[in-house]
Amino acid sequence: MHRNALRLLNLVNQLLDFRKSEVAGLHLTPAEGDIVAFVRHICASFLMLSEKKNIHLTFYSAVESLNMLFDEDKMGKVVMNLLSNAFKFTPEGGRVDVSMEVLKGEPDKLLLKVSDTGTGIKDEDKEHIFERFYQVDHPDPNLQSTGSGIGLSLVHDFVTLHEGTVQVLDNVGAGSVFLVTIPIKQVGREGAVSESGRKKEAEKVFVESEIEQALDEENEALSDDMDDTTDGGDKEQPLVLVVDDSDDLVAFMKDSLSLYFRIQTASNGREAWRLIPDLQPDIIVSDVMMPEMDGNELCCWVKTDKRTENIPVILLTAKQAVEDKVESLTIGADDYVTKPFNVEVLILRMRKLIDLYGKRRQRLRIEPEPSRIVITSLDEQLVADAIKYVEANIGRSDLSVEELSRELGMSRVHLYKKLSQITGKTPIEFIRIIRLKRAAQLLRESQRNVSEIAYQLGFNNPKYFSKYFRDEFGVLPSVYQEREGK
Repeated sequence: MHRNALRLLNLVNQLLDFRKSEVAGLHLTPAEGDIVAFVRHICASFLMLSEKKNIHLTFYSAVESLNMLFDEDKMGKVVMNLLSNAFKFTPEGGRVDVSMEVLKGEPDKLLLKVSDTGTGIKDEDKEHIFERFYQVDHPDPNLQSTGSGIGLSLVHDFVTLHEGTVQVLDNVGAGSVFLVTIPIKQVGREGAVSESGRKKEAEKVFVESEIEQALDEENEALSDDMDDTTDGGDKEQPLVLVVDDSDDLVAFMKDSLSLYFRIQTASNGREAWRLIPDLQPDIIVSDVMMPEMDGNELCCWVKTDKRTENIPVILLTAKQAVEDKVESLTIGADDYVTKPFNVEVLILRMRKLIDLYGKRRQRLRIEPEPSRIVITSLDEQLVADAIKYVEANIGRSDLSVEELSRELGMSRVHLYKKLSQITGKTPIEFIRIIRLKRAAQLLRESQRNVSEIAYQLGFNNPKYFSKYFRDEFGVLPSVYQEREGK
């Protein structure tokens, strides 16, 4: 089911590409990669079909690897279309061969060859084989094409976008050979990827890197990692807002995610946006194509509003074109998942994004601090007089707030408000902090023990002195004396 769904998705994407080429034209988004490994991987995906049809499939490359600029999406469709046609028209017991080589005498060109031992193509058909909707008639009904006639047309268009050529020849013996020639371009050389193409690719790699790295590190421990969430005791599960206009998909998502998340749903972007500012979900998982407001527009609203900009957004879509992915990531989406998707991988991506944003919020959290005190000359004089009187009577255990307020010529209430405003300390705390700081001086400079210093500074009980000292300086006075004393 999964394999057939992917094949169906590939056909739908080809129709979308075909329609896009008619309406807006096709665009190339090249990135540097190993094209030999890329084509080898595509050939490997046809091994099951080759066994089923008893067709021998081989892959050969004259170079072990070749890093060059190419559009993976479009070059992948070129190779897959050529292989699909080769298998379609090659009878049981035949063979399909794929080979790659750098052209002799032209070291800046790569030749990709796909040959088969099938029914071959007539000379009159070769002239039209790359035209849209053109289909070759076969006398054998078993080999009659059931396609739409756009596959080879797209092959021609995609190869032309790479500034290359494609042609078809007769294979020696029987069958056909498709020759695809494209220039070898690399970053930094003339004709390399455009500035916009580099920017888009860089954006895609940058946005995906954190999530992909997390997937690589923890994919093997997925089951254990999920169990940790269920063992969280009373810890509330993260809240997920699922946005999709398909009732079936919403029901599927609720059933799949409910073990690990609390679920809230919305049927389109407009309905979701009415909920999000007050709901404040931990993550949003949204479809792209929806009525009234699509997923891209919803993501843009979320990421440009200060109330919601720190909510991660995952977009789900059947669109697999790189330009669609780059568009969504550029407007602020944190991840882009194509359908069909693996639910376990989606859950892991969601949990990693929630954790990532949680750590980011921790780093951005602002510790509340009182505003700076602007001390006037009168305030300075008040504090200086208060310190002077406390120091003069520092050894008296009966020194009171009432006495200090009388000495300073104000009521106890007025002194409380004034000292709290200027120093952030109440009068009793003000007296205590003067004593404690003098105690710290004595512990550093004198040879007296803790109890002697406590009584000298007006503390009736050395235990209370030790407690207040630890609250202020973080250590017991004996430890402070041992560490700081001369």
